[in-house]
Amino acid sequence: MKRDILVIGSTGAVGSLVVAELARAGLAVRAATRDPASFRPGCEGMVHPVELDFERPETWPAALAGVERVFLMVRPGDDHADRYGLPLVDEMQRSGVAHVTTLSAMGMERLPEAALHKIERHVEKRGLAFAHLRPNFFMQMLAGGAIGKRIRERGEIRIPAGEARLSYVDARDVAAVAARTLTDAALAGRGYTLTGGESLSLEEIAAKVSKAAGRSIHYVSLSEDEARRDLAASGFPPAWIERLIGFYRLVRLGACAPISPDVATVLERPPISMDSFARDHAPAWRLISIKP
Repeated sequence: MKRDILVIGSTGAVGSLVVAELARAGLAVRAATRDPASFRPGCEGMVHPVELDFERPETWPAALAGVERVFLMVRPGDDHADRYGLPLVDEMQRSGVAHVTTLSAMGMERLPEAALHKIERHVEKRGLAFAHLRPNFFMQMLAGGAIGKRIRERGEIRIPAGEARLSYVDARDVAAVAARTLTDAALAGRGYTLTGGESLSLEEIAAKVSKAAGRSIHYVSLSEDEARRDLAASGFPPAWIERLIGFYRLVRLGACAPISPDVATVLERPPISMDSFARDHAPAWRLISIKP
């Protein structure tokens, strides 16, 4: 009998949390990764790493054998992820997968030319049960990567968001919703827009981060050219830079401000607040004192 759940993107910000959620529930989880030998499950006996490489279709059948449900996250930052995402979905159908939960993005249902939209529709066309998760920006972006580093080192949130408001969502909530859609058939057959419960300005977010970190954090609204220079200095390739610049144009137009009830509806509790997130991640923003 098929019983396993395959998590594709198992080492990512959301996928790793999905693996943990499912394992805590006592479910057999396959963690897809290009390098199974280096994967550290964390939940002995419940999580089994398997090799799956998007660019090596010969790895797909073994990873999918005996799998009933799949969490599908395609490679972040790839505007042409459908080139391997669509044939991978085809392989899922051939392998007998019954359900796919896709990690998409907020607003994808309105962008028919986007790769994530094409993958969503392809899952549906193949007759698979589905749930499409469409999250807003993750709160975790503020605590890690280039944004978190700049906050920690210079006390600045530097992004080209203008005066926009954003309903950031905690990746922990996204993972919790994913786990529910993978285990409750009643949640299948629709898309879920995943946001936090507040639509905040960057000044308000900076104030919350300041309070948690115990130091003054300021929002600096960048022009697109300033953002390009910052991103290039942080090592982002040109294609990624222009992709991010495009996202922030949508942000400034208010596309990421709406609040959706879907997290609360699925989880039967309010979304994690920015205040709670900031308290949990305060060490990421505190200055590190280096002794001589």
